[in-house]
Amino acid sequence: MARAHIQMMTAAAALLFLAVPAAAQDGDRRAYFGELHIHSGNSFDAANGGTLIDPRQAYRFARGEAVEYRGRMVQRKAALDFLAVTDHSEYMGVFRMARGPNAGLVAEEWREILANPTPENAQRRREIMQSGFYDNPPVEALISPAIKQEVWQEVIQNADDFYEPGEFTTFAAYEWSPTPNGGHHHRNVIFRGPDYPDAPFSSIDSPDPELLWAYADRNRQAGIDSVLIPHNPNLSGGITFSYTRLNGEPMDADYAEIRARNERLVEVTQVKGTSETHPELSPGDPFADFELLEHYRGPVRGPLGGAYARDAYGRGLEIADRIGVNPFTFGLVGASDYHTAMSGTEEDNFTGALGQDDVTDPQRLFNTFVGLWNQPLVKIGASGITGVWADENTREAIFDALKRREAFATSGPQIQVRLFAGWDYADDILEHEDWPARAYQGGVPMGGDLAAGGDASPVFIVEAAKDPRGANLDRIQIVKVWLQDGAHREQVFDVVWSGERQPAADGLVPAVGSTVDVAAATYTNDIGSATLHARWTDPGFDPAQAAVYYARAIEIPTPRWSTYLAVEHGLETPDVVPETLQERAWTSPIFYHPG
Repeated sequence: MARAHIQMMTAAAALLFLAVPAAAQDGDRRAYFGELHIHSGNSFDAANGGTLIDPRQAYRFARGEAVEYRGRMVQRKAALDFLAVTDHSEYMGVFRMARGPNAGLVAEEWREILANPTPENAQRRREIMQSGFYDNPPVEALISPAIKQEVWQEVIQNADDFYEPGEFTTFAAYEWSPTPNGGHHHRNVIFRGPDYPDAPFSSIDSPDPELLWAYADRNRQAGIDSVLIPHNPNLSGGITFSYTRLNGEPMDADYAEIRARNERLVEVTQVKGTSETHPELSPGDPFADFELLEHYRGPVRGPLGGAYARDAYGRGLEIADRIGVNPFTFGLVGASDYHTAMSGTEEDNFTGALGQDDVTDPQRLFNTFVGLWNQPLVKIGASGITGVWADENTREAIFDALKRREAFATSGPQIQVRLFAGWDYADDILEHEDWPARAYQGGVPMGGDLAAGGDASPVFIVEAAKDPRGANLDRIQIVKVWLQDGAHREQVFDVVWSGERQPAADGLVPAVGSTVDVAAATYTNDIGSATLHARWTDPGFDPAQAAVYYARAIEIPTPRWSTYLAVEHGLETPDVVPETLQERAWTSPIFYHPG
């Protein structure tokens, strides 16, 4: 595979550029990083697990302040640019309310159960949570309109109090959380503001996503816009990206249109695993086994088909071929889903994710989480965050970037990654300082739709720049999913890479090597590149075949959070997880339409 039109910056130059980012040039946008999925003490499950933390602390931590968590001070090394606190809408805030100045809104019998930590009350709280998130009837006294409106107005006020246009953006948001039979069918609902509905729509109102989309559509008609973001399809039992509607009926064009309109993004990485793909779905992808957490219902693993984003892109092409509309035209974002209010997604600064299970470091390394997953706690990941390419750091600009899918996911580092496609990009486009402006003018960015351009092959422009505090880059790949003879296919292309490695017979580049010293939990940037970019064309492009293209930028190996923690406390590294990992970023796709 040729490495034509590849340019690289020196590490020093890239660090200077990223550490002091210049204002966006005319016709260009800037990258901003944030968190779109975090829980505070307003989430019933978090509070039941020992996290009674004020949701306002989530904002303080995200913008770089030191805060106290379970007896220790914690602080991000790199502040975030935006945040949405997404507490569960089911029983939102009642746990904290029962102990606060508005306790009178909660019936007295329930105040005792929520506030008094006896073993009997703990069991009763678990039963309440089962009724709110699973299939049992809810506790009506805990979902009264007065409680809903009181807590929801507090959510909106908190977001407004911490919003600093141009500096730090906040969104009022929540999570809709149906979990039938243990399968995750959850969506985060992010509102643009400044107008909001009277109350969230919870899975107690209905566990059917079609009614959630109808709620979002009604709000939109009233001037209240939102994006809905499914997460953990890996734990959905194959339901998230099923070929059928939730009720088992076939999809029709109306269903596909309302879904595509509302679900513009999918969370591809978080604490409960990566949802890009799986080795059994993508056997030709050597990077498909990244931070997987598989769903077990007892000893049985859930279906893989319909549970991962790459497979969903292919399924969407197949469905569109039958009914004329693709329901799965989503971009990719990342988040943490921590139930601690602390979005600590840095491997060497992992704050913990699950409240009482994070009390001591040995517990984090060697305990088993007996709840839904029934797997070693150490398998959870220190992931992830969302990047957007936006005109400025404001609610309007960042929300609009999310809605047009000019967004990307990372497993934690602040890697900047870009993807464009067009028909007439000059051979020397990357030699011009204003190449991003030219790329916008001559094509579409990530998240865009590329219409047919005759018999020519589209030209892709891809670039990634390392996190200024993190590891160098190993390579950038472009993943292609396409429709052929009624079925979807996939292929991973190594487009640009560091060093002088040469592709093997299968077209993929050998491993970059490793500088990790596991015993010391250190690495060096003696290998890899600070930035990589390339102009690339698909050697197998067929103008008659619908296709989806997204980029994946991969770092050199670094220690996993569990290795950092084990070395810090003089413990053996757990043998159920790798000692190292290769952090990465995923762009939203570009969707090619042949007709």
